[in-house]
Amino acid sequence: HCVIFNFLVVRNTRTNIKIMTKIAILGGGSVGTTLAKALSDNGKEVVIAARDPSKTESKLKESNLTELRVEAMVAALQTADVIVLATPGIADDEGIKAFAQSLGDMSGKVVIDATNPVGPFQEGLNVRWGKTTSGGEVLAEALPTAKVYKTFNTVGVEHMKYALGKDMMIAGDPDEASRKIAEAVVAGGGFKHFF
Repeated sequence: HCVIFNFLVVRNTRTNIKIMTKIAILGGGSVGTTLAKALSDNGKEVVIAARDPSKTESKLKESNLTELRVEAMVAALQTADVIVLATPGIADDEGIKAFAQSLGDMSGKVVIDATNPVGPFQEGLNVRWGKTTSGGEVLAEALPTAKVYKTFNTVGVEHMKYALGKDMMIAGDPDEASRKIAEAVVAGGGFKHFF
């Protein structure tokens, strides 16, 4: 699933023109729909894009989220400027790289990674132990033409529902314009951002 937001206004300092940014949240589970609802409640236009729109519409109806619209996912990914990854995390490097490749061309896009690269639960929680890079670093390397940020992954969905200005860390690309977009998405979800 993928959720789209047409809401973010960014001012181009060279031309002083306002630009609307389209945001796609990949993941129609509890994190994706909670972020969609939070942003919608903050006055943002939300469109959920899915591989199976009728199935997604049914899930939204069951969740009492019928105010959210549904569209096909492929077009949403191609036209979005910002992608928020709210899918189950992937622990191994090859899996992260394959997932990044499956997103298609991310050139010029801001990618916000809300996942946790959790592996199999063999002897407790297994979060990339023994690796020299984080899952976010592997993702950024796999998407060299995108600006990648890690955020929303340090709180549970229950805290996302009631963000109430809680602190939310953001880590990633130092590009100021892209960082401001990521910060605006975090603020739109109800959090106070820290880079």
